[in-house]
Amino acid sequence: MDSSELKIPDYYIVTKEDGKEQIVKYYQKVVSNENENKYYGYYGIHGYHEVISLKKNIRELTEEERTLFSEKKYWSLPQEFYHSFPNY
Repeated sequence: MDSSELKIPDYYIVTKEDGKEQIVKYYQKVVSNENENKYYGYYGIHGYHEVISLKKNIRELTEEERTLFSEKKYWSLPQEFYHSFPNY
């Protein structure tokens, strides 16, 4: 991602240190005590999980991912983080 600011709120892809990716809706930017920008967001289909990320771990959706998102094909987007499923 380039040096421009993230548009908040919006959807981005975050990458963990192990290389796993997840689509996340970021809703807030906070400047930490270390003077770093941290972005707060959440992900989940059946329940929500919060995430805090540094910008270096966030990328924009590709054109193909944007198309899948607009077609509501959420499971075709990166979904590699932990998900909780409803108990029926």
